[in-house]
Amino acid sequence: MSNQNSPTTQNSSNERRRATTASRHQVLTATQKDRIERANRAGRASYSVNRLFVHRLMGVPGTLIAEPSLPPAKGIKKKVTDWNYWWQAQLLDAFVDSGERAFHNGQKTEAKRVIDQCHRLLRGIRIHNFGTYVNSYYDDMAWLVLAAHRLNTLSHEVLGAGSEPAQEVGRILYPQLRQAVTEDLGGGAFWSKAEDFKNLPASGPIAIALARAGDHVAAAQLVGWFRENLWSSEKGYLDGIKRVLQRDGSYEHVVEKAAFPYNQGLAIGAHLEVSGGDIRHVEDIVRIVLDRFTATHEAENAQFRILDTRGTGDGGLFAGILARYLASAAEDARIDPKVRHAVREVIIATAELLWAGRREYDPDLPLNEPGVDVNEIRGDSVVLFSPDASRHSSETLGAGAKVELSSQIQAWTILEAAYRLA
Repeated sequence: MSNQNSPTTQNSSNERRRATTASRHQVLTATQKDRIERANRAGRASYSVNRLFVHRLMGVPGTLIAEPSLPPAKGIKKKVTDWNYWWQAQLLDAFVDSGERAFHNGQKTEAKRVIDQCHRLLRGIRIHNFGTYVNSYYDDMAWLVLAAHRLNTLSHEVLGAGSEPAQEVGRILYPQLRQAVTEDLGGGAFWSKAEDFKNLPASGPIAIALARAGDHVAAAQLVGWFRENLWSSEKGYLDGIKRVLQRDGSYEHVVEKAAFPYNQGLAIGAHLEVSGGDIRHVEDIVRIVLDRFTATHEAENAQFRILDTRGTGDGGLFAGILARYLASAAEDARIDPKVRHAVREVIIATAELLWAGRREYDPDLPLNEPGVDVNEIRGDSVVLFSPDASRHSSETLGAGAKVELSSQIQAWTILEAAYRLA
């Protein structure tokens, strides 16, 4: 992603404890809810993101693009520079989630509609990106490849044939991804074409993409590189290694020691995807995640763990990406059943709190008119989710506050993951 923002400063534990959006009983009995309820919740999240953020690109038929925030930025310059390729790729992944959910629930017509929606988003991305899918950031392109690969698979399932737009993404971007992988710094993939930083946010999705393309040797080499260079048994996976030019003209290799939630998810996904991946190491990563990348939520004098969703900008997507790959681990029969169960509980608990803490309203009501009840719903309502699952949206999204696309895709992704695990 072209802007790597860290999660925002963490709120105090006291503030977390004061906020109760669902009781312990609600969370612990959530595993008994039927798939219809979970599908409906994910569907509401999908509808709301589409209704509030997604529109035609400059009014061009057959295109879609998403606003990075609400209210949207004003001025053509802002719209051109702030659109964020990486967030659009994550949106495409979420679209595919909704298409898979529809198809597996027997809603083939809806799945077809979603595939068309995906094609329109791809056109919007290409046009907004000056007529090409290629840009300067290898991780951006890798994320789009992963989402496009899933779209192609969905198209085969629903339509009996692959998606030409998705295949075009692969034809254009797979050669780009291979260029990112060099022997510099002992292996790994560069983050950008500046070629001064090799990191897991590029190496992870590229490894998964190469494995899905059948190149397990190259994928395993990438996994081996970040396993050897970036794994910390105390912190989890670190971010990457920078090549820093010194005054004497030499280069120093500096390890970026930040450990972000989505890096752990990528490492899990890559180890699961690559042929011969180390499953016991996946369990080690999951244990680190459960210890370091979750928060304790207290309700009715009881405590349980949820994913720590707090973050703004790019950080607003980190826990959602982690949830996507944690869910894959929870579904994988090779993983220890106790580990799978713990993962499932954390994801479902997080989804329960996000849903309980939502704000729901009618976007078509004239809320500024005298006598209008802001809680009244006359037509189709939309929901907004708190960027902090442990706090109700009434606390985190005050009147007139900016709502970021990243946090809403994250909540949607977590709800889709909970549906998968129902």
